[in-house]
Amino acid sequence: MRRLVHCTLPPELVHQPILHDLVRATTAVVNVRRANVDVESGVAWFILELTGPEDQVELAESWLTRQGVTVEPIDA
Repeated sequence: MRRLVHCTLPPELVHQPILHDLVRATTAVVNVRRANVDVESGVAWFILELTGPEDQVELAESWLTRQGVTVEPIDA
């Protein structure tokens, strides 16, 4: 399964290793397609391509949401 998602981080997560922790929490392959991080203003977003078994892709999305990341699917 392959899914593109747009992720927006709240300011308090900008300095956290979210992607590193995501890779450790699931076996889904995480590919950063685009990103914008402005540490000074506390704004961060990225577009991720998540691939792997459906349960792992869903786990990756739910894990991000539980961390406080806003996750929106992208129709591609």
